This record gives sequence, structure tokens and C-alpha cells, in this order.
Amino acid sequence: MALPRGDEATKIVGAPRGIGRRLEEALGYSGRMEETITLPFAAKRLNFETIVEEKEEAKRTAERERAGLTIFTDGSRASNGATGFVVTWKNRSKWVGVKTDLGYNQEAFDAECAALAHALELAARRRVPPEAVTIYTDAQVAMRRIVADEPGPGQKYAVLVRKWVAALKQTRPEVHIEIR
Repeated sequence: MALPRGDEATKIVGAPRGIGRRLEEALGYSGRMEETITLPFAAKRLNFETIVEEKEEAKRTAERERAGLTIFTDGSRASNGATGFVVTWKNRSKWVGVKTDLGYNQEAFDAECAALAHALELAARRRVPPEAVTIYTDAQVAMRRIVADEPGPGQKYAVLVRKWVAALKQTRPEVHIEIR
């Protein structure tokens, strides 16, 4: 008997009976899909700054006007297990934002890391690249995770952060990026 290949495997795993059930039991399938991501670029230097401040200082800093694009992020996990994040920024005189549902089987940590990656994606996809990008988050652990590229929880989002920072730097090499 040959093992399934490619998409055939995902069709079998999770099947209610037969080989799918046996394969699921043998592999200890948890319902979560994993993927390997290879970076198309070499990110030797991160090219952005992470700044951790005490609560009151961070609040004063966040209230000041800043050059470029200022973004606020927050991720969370509800008591029913649903996770998601919000990314907000000021568009001329009004605040706008996006809310993203990540579904279940993730942690608040994943949502916080995803929010940072999405904020950088939004900045990189702007028609006119900003001169500076400042991202505010309340998740110091997510800030630490995105600067590390070791395997483990949040790796997918750390890779995406590098991708979007590289895209920003490609379109506007002098852009200054801070995550606070």
C-alpha cells in the first residue's frame, strides 16, 4: 500500500472512517496543519527597532504626533477559544482599521504576532510608502518573538514580519520602522 501524496493526504486525514481514521491515529493528528516556509530573501539584519517602555511613558509616547504612519494593534483570545486581532491607524482626520478573525485552536500570542505582521503588511502595501512606521502593541512577548527566527510558536508570523519589512525597505530604503 502506498501512502498518499500532496493534497491526497489532507483529504484522507480527518476522514470519518477507514484509512483516514487509522492514519490520523497513527500520526497523532491534532487538527492543526503545519507548513514549512522558506524565505525568498536573506534577512541578516532586521532593519527595524523594538522599544519597550514602562506603561506611563508608553502612554505619553503614544499620545504624541509622529511623522509617517502610526498603527495600533491588539490581539486576543475569547473565553470560547476564538482568536482575532485589530489593526487601526489614522487616515487623514479619522481612525480606520481592520478586524480579523483567526478562528479557533490558536492562542492570544498567535493573535498578537499576527497583528504585528498584518500592520507591517498594510504599511508595505500602501500606494505611497510612508517615511516612517510606528506600531504600538501591548504584547512584549510578541515583540520578542518577531525578532527571533527560531522554529516554534509564532514562527509563521516572525517570517511574515521579515517579509513585509523587506518589502517596505525595497520600496523606500530609508523608512524608519519602530515597534513599541
